[in-house]
Amino acid sequence: MNKINNLQHTEKLNHKKIFFVDVISLLMGFTGGLLVYTTSTYFKNVLGSTNIGWTFLIANIIILITLFNIHKFARIVGKETLFHLLIVCKISLFIALVLLFGHISGTILLILYIVFEALSWAILKMILESHATDSESGRIYGFNLTVTNIGLILAPIAATQLLGQSGFTGIFYLSLILNIVIFIIAFFSLKQSPTTPQKQINYTGLFGKLKKRPDIVQIFSISFALEFFFAIMVIYTPLYLISNGFTWNEVGIIFAVMLIPFILIQYPVGLLADKKLGEKELLFFSFVLIALSSVFLYFSGGATVMTIMIILFVSRIGAAFVGILRLSYFYKRVDKTDTDMIAFFQTARPFAFIIAPAIAGVLLVYFQMNTVFILITIVALSALYPVYKLQDNKSQAEVS
Repeated sequence: MNKINNLQHTEKLNHKKIFFVDVISLLMGFTGGLLVYTTSTYFKNVLGSTNIGWTFLIANIIILITLFNIHKFARIVGKETLFHLLIVCKISLFIALVLLFGHISGTILLILYIVFEALSWAILKMILESHATDSESGRIYGFNLTVTNIGLILAPIAATQLLGQSGFTGIFYLSLILNIVIFIIAFFSLKQSPTTPQKQINYTGLFGKLKKRPDIVQIFSISFALEFFFAIMVIYTPLYLISNGFTWNEVGIIFAVMLIPFILIQYPVGLLADKKLGEKELLFFSFVLIALSSVFLYFSGGATVMTIMIILFVSRIGAAFVGILRLSYFYKRVDKTDTDMIAFFQTARPFAFIIAPAIAGVLLVYFQMNTVFILITIVALSALYPVYKLQDNKSQAEVS
């Protein structure tokens, strides 16, 4: 393994700020989880069609354009202030969604929600990076992902119960209340920190930097493959299960169980990457696991609740590994002043959510819905090449 290059930067650990970021992440994980697996159903109900990939396409084109410029906004108003403003925007959207439920304009509002939700997470990660250190990167991001996913694992059960009792209006009301709580916590705990002087970076400058940093390009490719997996799963898994006769209560239980690996695995894996191994050693296994489970899902027509639950659970073991390893690797190689690089890294998700529905939409014209799981397999296997090329980080054991 090679030495890490270009990692000479100053960082200061702030446990208090990290604690509040973790609390906010827990609540945002829950509020985001209320809608993440039910949004496609809302679009289907309002639009009267299962061909709803274009809604995610529009949302993620907006996210992509904004992420390439978000470091400019963060530099002008500050990361914390920008985060506060984004939460206020989400609160306003949920008020409007409650008032306009079932109206076609609700689709536009929910598309805007997807945009503001993604930007909120991007800024929150920038804030976390400002208070973290390289030597504990795996642990810090592993714990943050763990608390985020505790929220996510509770959300599907709550969402499906609310859907059964009060429909989407109940989900919007609860999301509104929780976002108000998030704003109050963020407003008092995440005060504006002094801005670090940064050189203005344009697109030419950014891509010039990336040409000199193949490690960033490779981890971006790995992140894209994971987000592609999430894009297909988030959009099509609920539709696939409902079309195969599963009830919303069953789907809620399946989704809650499948998310358990994100709680159990990510902190220990982050700790392992920090102390004993670099990230590269574990990524190969992770993508193989995702590919194999996706093949099994393709052949799962007519399967029982338990069978589907096991397949999705195994797929999330692989995804949980990649989820923490990509963050641990990336944030060890950038500094808090590298807001343009961080913003670029965050674009993996909107890129995936643009490309995945576009390809899947074409496939579904000619093939059945389960074909999208073969698409995941192909992308997961293709990620093995950038994993192979990845310049590994040295763990604490390897450095000492």
